[in-house]
Amino acid sequence: MAIGEFALPAGGGGSTTPASTTPTISTVVNSFGVVTVTITNHASYTNPNFNATAAVGGTTTVTDSNVQHNLDISQTKLGNQLYIRDSNATAGTRTLSVKAQEFGNFVESAAVTTTYNVNYVTARYIRLKGVTSTGAATASYLGFADVRFYTGSGATGTAYPTTQVTSNTSETGIVLSSGYAYNSTYDTWKAADNNATSTWWWSLALGNAALNWWQIEFQPGTYPTPPTIKSIRIYGQNNQTTHFRILSSNTGAFAGEETDHGFFAINNNVYNTYG
Repeated sequence: MAIGEFALPAGGGGSTTPASTTPTISTVVNSFGVVTVTITNHASYTNPNFNATAAVGGTTTVTDSNVQHNLDISQTKLGNQLYIRDSNATAGTRTLSVKAQEFGNFVESAAVTTTYNVNYVTARYIRLKGVTSTGAATASYLGFADVRFYTGSGATGTAYPTTQVTSNTSETGIVLSSGYAYNSTYDTWKAADNNATSTWWWSLALGNAALNWWQIEFQPGTYPTPPTIKSIRIYGQNNQTTHFRILSSNTGAFAGEETDHGFFAINNNVYNTYG
């Protein structure tokens, strides 16, 4: 069954009943326009469909066809979460609108609305930290190849590092570091040497989850104001863990002052683009 189609319950059929129950929602907004919407009254529905859109003024930034709808654990009806990736370049606060329609009810619910902003990353230090699918720190190893930070959405604009690096400090104004590297073959800078398949940074055999990170620093002598990063592209290479968290800091301490930009899935042996 395609996502978004109705499962047909026994004895199903249409009727002209009052409008479907209006959904209630909560949202988690990560950087790069990634929004998770939870239907908090999902238990009120028997077999619902949800329609979500976002707009700035009269400009639609997200249509429902671009919203990821997942089935619940029974695999027979839609679950309680919607996943949005808003990469539209239009500036301004978005208004998110969600409606519900119960199978057998020809009348869609009233819309529930909330707002969100598409946030980007502007910081001296940007750290990518290995986490589980629930966002918890993990020592399960990461493998990054060909990491690039872009000033435009969709891996466009200026890419940092701007060169094919040959060491952690080979590019003026940029320092690469990590909490741990398996050995020199999988050294930190191998994640940004413009070689996606033959060389990479690897945290294999790591025993301390706190050290499972890779980082770029924009030094103030070259970058008095760090570039605003609107997307990141990473080639996943031999990752054991499935997700990473994006953290940023202007001090590099990562002792509570950092900004948490959310966590994201990473797939192996392909380019993964965020934003």
